[in-house]
Amino acid sequence: MPAHHLQACLGEAVPERAADAYVERVFDAFASSFDAKLADLSYRAPEFVAARVARLAGAPAKALAVLDAGCGTGLCGPLVLPHARSLAGVDLSEGMLRKALARGVYDELVQGELVEFLQSRPEAWDLIVSADTLCYFGRLDGFAAAAARASRRGGALVFTVESHSEDGDAPDYRLHEHGRYSHGRRYVESTLRAAGWGGVEIEGVVLRTEAGRAVEGWLVSARLPAATEPAR
Repeated sequence: MPAHHLQACLGEAVPERAADAYVERVFDAFASSFDAKLADLSYRAPEFVAARVARLAGAPAKALAVLDAGCGTGLCGPLVLPHARSLAGVDLSEGMLRKALARGVYDELVQGELVEFLQSRPEAWDLIVSADTLCYFGRLDGFAAAAARASRRGGALVFTVESHSEDGDAPDYRLHEHGRYSHGRRYVESTLRAAGWGGVEIEGVVLRTEAGRAVEGWLVSARLPAATEPAR
């Protein structure tokens, strides 16, 4: 854990993503207090994700195979359940998954690394959602490609990441002292398009407050083209 934060402080040899062991340890330790802590921080990422899903999917019809990617304690689960024929979650943290299981809304919960899990389930999902999981990824191309492989034609992707300005020589992604990454808007969009996603929409939102300051992010959605249409 110290090595990850040291790299963030020094800005040297910055990893392309947080190590699995780091994420697992942090969230296993955090699981029992996670929901209460985020409520104190006015955390809104799950409701932003759910609102975008509602706009994309229309009236709830329980018609979609849905994956909650990096489900944590399952905060997104009840919000997207009205659209789900089936609802699965994947997360690295066993402690978080126990909390998600207690919600009683998931048909399947898997402990595993997100990209590897996506790669193992080709064309499985109509909708993939992810609230703030990708702030532990710097490079997003592996995730974007794996999500496209795991989605059915016409499938949708909705997620949040923390944001930074791309003014001047700002990098595509930046690791901060708190251990999370932020991303530039152009980088997010170009990465999705390169992986075959179309219909990319990116909106600036305030994900939560932290130390009395707003944590700004991107609410992102995209869709795979149907079999007969090109990406746009």
